[in-house]
Amino acid sequence: MKDSAFSPDAYRNDFPSLRRKRDGKGPIYLDNACTTLTPQPVIDAMTEYYTDFPGCGGRRSHHWFAGEVTRRVEADGTMGGKGSRRLIADFLNARSEKEILFTLNTTHAINAVALGFNFRPGDTVLLTDREHNSNLIPWLRLQNAGRLRVDHVPMNAAEEFDIDLYEQKLKGGKVRLVSMAYTSNMTGYTIPAAEIIRLAHQYGARVLLDAAQTVPHQAVDVQDLDADFLAFSLHKMCGPRGLGVLYAKAELLDKAASGSADRLEPAIVGGGTVEDATYDAYSLLGAPDGFEAGIPNYSAEVAAGATVRYLGEIGLDRIAAHERRLNDFLTGELLDRYGDLGWFRIFGPADPAKRSGVLSFEVHRPNSTGIATELDRKNNIMIRDGVFCVHSYFNARYGQGWIRPRSHKEHRMIYRASFYFYNTIEECRAFVETLDEIFTERCYI
Repeated sequence: MKDSAFSPDAYRNDFPSLRRKRDGKGPIYLDNACTTLTPQPVIDAMTEYYTDFPGCGGRRSHHWFAGEVTRRVEADGTMGGKGSRRLIADFLNARSEKEILFTLNTTHAINAVALGFNFRPGDTVLLTDREHNSNLIPWLRLQNAGRLRVDHVPMNAAEEFDIDLYEQKLKGGKVRLVSMAYTSNMTGYTIPAAEIIRLAHQYGARVLLDAAQTVPHQAVDVQDLDADFLAFSLHKMCGPRGLGVLYAKAELLDKAASGSADRLEPAIVGGGTVEDATYDAYSLLGAPDGFEAGIPNYSAEVAAGATVRYLGEIGLDRIAAHERRLNDFLTGELLDRYGDLGWFRIFGPADPAKRSGVLSFEVHRPNSTGIATELDRKNNIMIRDGVFCVHSYFNARYGQGWIRPRSHKEHRMIYRASFYFYNTIEECRAFVETLDEIFTERCYI
């Protein structure tokens, strides 16, 4: 099917939550950068685990239910099908399912690298200037402990990645790891990851991509990128909550490479990770088992396979193109109405095609809080307000404590509408019309 024929209506019936009504009206869900809605095939896969084979997997038990869990999660194609781990590897074009480590979420995955990577005194971790707390706080904690230094690459005047400044920072020879949001949860801007990785490798650094806002929205090929580590969460791509993925190159997980400067060590150990143990010593299993301590979230792991199948059938290129259309429409509508009033601005590059499925904007007017609540109350429109876990950027821009202004002149609030393939132009139009009503009631226009 050609992309021009894409229709979200073909998929909206897959989502039970979109059939709900409140005050006779359905939901308009524009908070997808926080978490996405869940389609029936994924719900069915989670339910199937609990109703049909709710046991431990084959690492621990060897019976009927355990075999079914193992087949659904670990089958590599030689067992008459592919399990979730193999399906995710295919989805990312990883070389092997052994490069796919299940985590709790993206935050857990980033912490696994922060705590398991062999940093040396004097090492620097290089970030952008607008990282989610999940890709800032783990590194600040290590900096505070004296284990490394944190540095940042600010975006340029066009709100895009400054590749020249980035290379200047690499030339110092201190950068051991580059850890950056592949796509910003604040602006939707996607960094030039392939070039960033190429330059990092040229100067001897490894790269971790926080791909929580990328993998759900565009095709990602880890081999083509030559990524060392890549993290994302299933709940941001129509999948189960409480499950993330850390992709890592096999060479960085290889048990035989123990002692290698860049080998990742398991950050959490215990049940499920152990090859053998005595009262005095232990040996760990290889990847992925040695990195996945404790009883897994089996229902979520089973449903992960249904998730990537579902998105694969829709097509990531078609999803990305549809989000661009929505962002282009909504950006045009908002700028036409408020763009020259001085108190309204959109964050990120001016071109909406460079902002993926995210549109964040500032309202700098007295009593500018509470607009998200009003949108929900008036028309079941769900967006996000606040700082989107990017406290550092907004504090640097407006001064720490800006969210508690001392005068009406200092009042401002940030709002974010974020789209997915099931959103429609009609929903965007309803959002603008309701926002216009709120602005009128508040005497902004």
